[in-house]
Amino acid sequence: MMKLVLVEGIPGSGKSTTARFVCDWLENHGQRPVLFLEGDWDHPADFESVACLDEREYAALQAQFPKQAAFLAEHAWREEDAWFFNYRRLEHEHAGQVPDALFAALAHFEIYDLPAEKHQRLLLKRWRNFTARAVTEELFYVFECCFLQNPLTTLLARHNLPTKTVYQHVFTLAEIVAPLQPRLIYLAQTDVRATLETIRQQRPQEWADFVTWYLTGQAYGKRHGLGGWGGVTDFYAARQALELEFLQTLPIDSLILSDSADWNERYRRLAVWLEMV
Repeated sequence: MMKLVLVEGIPGSGKSTTARFVCDWLENHGQRPVLFLEGDWDHPADFESVACLDEREYAALQAQFPKQAAFLAEHAWREEDAWFFNYRRLEHEHAGQVPDALFAALAHFEIYDLPAEKHQRLLLKRWRNFTARAVTEELFYVFECCFLQNPLTTLLARHNLPTKTVYQHVFTLAEIVAPLQPRLIYLAQTDVRATLETIRQQRPQEWADFVTWYLTGQAYGKRHGLGGWGGVTDFYAARQALELEFLQTLPIDSLILSDSADWNERYRRLAVWLEMV
């Protein structure tokens, strides 16, 4: 029985709306769906604003902030030889009680900023642990953007890894979640530039500034000479093309919904596809 639906696409493609539609449909058909959107601090398979420190790094942090040693010990969790902190949640919940410098120090060890090999290892382990739990549960998971978007954006934009390496990482993810009989919905855009321009008008300028830096100011952007918002558009066009190429051979059942059809038609197709659960 299928227990996982993955919703993917570039920013502004309608991932959140589609994921909510899937949850509503599943609930109306007797399932127990659990929705995790982008940025959810409680995501069971991905990391969101989580720092990872080895023993030496954790000891140095304790020495730097001796008055907060008990706070750190209370809110850390350990897996094998590493310590983890959900630093943005802690900052949100303890603002004004703990020095901002502590959260800034933790952010230095953000999992999505770690060297590529360590980042991949941590993510794959996280997905394995999630699958082992989920396969025994009576829940139906719906994830937005963490299966393709996050790995491709990090491994391409930040690290500029070879396409073959990126594909192998995603292929391994697909193998890991196979026991959950996952399905993937991809929201393909016929005009990437128009989609991005629409979402840019809807979101704060800070979002556009960060995305521009992340996609054009790191390894991939520098290697390909990307710059400004035009560089952002070029990256997302390349990412969508690569994701659609990956879906042709990934071992996962996928439905590609193009925006050439209106939303009513896309929802109709989606409902028919879900009926085959």
